[in-house]
Amino acid sequence: MTPYQQFPRSGGMTVLAGDIGGTNSRLAIFEDRTDGLEQVAQRTYPSGDYGGVAEIISEFLGAFHTQCDVVCLGLPGPVGSEKEIRLTNLPWRVDKERLRKTARTDRVEFINDVEASAAGVFERPSGDFVCLHEGRPEPLGNRAVISLGTGLGVAGLTPNGRAFATEAGHATFSPRSEFDLDLMRALGREYDHVSWERVASGPALPRIYSFLAPPNAAHLDASEIVDRTAADPMCRKTVATFSHYVGAVAGVFLCGGVAPRVIDAVGADPILAAVVDKGRMRSLLEKVPIYLVRDDNLALTGAARTAVRRIACS
Repeated sequence: MTPYQQFPRSGGMTVLAGDIGGTNSRLAIFEDRTDGLEQVAQRTYPSGDYGGVAEIISEFLGAFHTQCDVVCLGLPGPVGSEKEIRLTNLPWRVDKERLRKTARTDRVEFINDVEASAAGVFERPSGDFVCLHEGRPEPLGNRAVISLGTGLGVAGLTPNGRAFATEAGHATFSPRSEFDLDLMRALGREYDHVSWERVASGPALPRIYSFLAPPNAAHLDASEIVDRTAADPMCRKTVATFSHYVGAVAGVFLCGGVAPRVIDAVGADPILAAVVDKGRMRSLLEKVPIYLVRDDNLALTGAARTAVRRIACS
């Protein structure tokens, strides 16, 4: 029996799942069938080209000439009981009532985007993950899911499949070396608060590069820095530094668009070295397995599963 089949079934629902990101917003239609969720349509939209989520959903449903029974969106930011959610790395406010009218359904659910990714992890068989460090898995242990994208997202996952969001990516950056302190001072001149997200998310790459490079160096975006890693020593140092910071906050599962590209560029060793570099906790962390999740649709699957579970249990 798969984890999905352990939950009460709603029977025949059509679910519109969304993974709303600072760079891209992904939408998909899932059919809830007796043998599990089946994705029947999907499209990706550049978030910056749109004024809000309702606009994207309207275009998506129009393109596929379809309707849905329930909507579940993974949103990049804190999600509470409010009917309107303000997103962290997008200038949008997501209004539940407007989305009900747009999607023509009363069943609209909001969850944190990395909570959706964690739910997606629980849904997937272990063979779908790339093992970076084997460790000694604890079957009854909790798991952490770290998403590296436009922001730094952190969620937890219990052994029975309950995913829960945190805002740990906004914890204050903790420098350990003179270099770290100098970087924090430089970033402190630009931001009121220097969090881990400022040094361990996609936009952190150009920040670190600008700090390392000579004053007259050309500006490079995150993709250019990663692409030039093999040929440009400064880019290689930037990505290695970034990887160290990722390892300092890494959990069991690494996902998001940035993690695979960075690991492909410099390997996993800088991340793994920083994971275990925790003083007297080193022996404990050496037992923790680390996996890379190469799946852009992870949060979509998790959002759809969350919708089915909530409706079935209501």
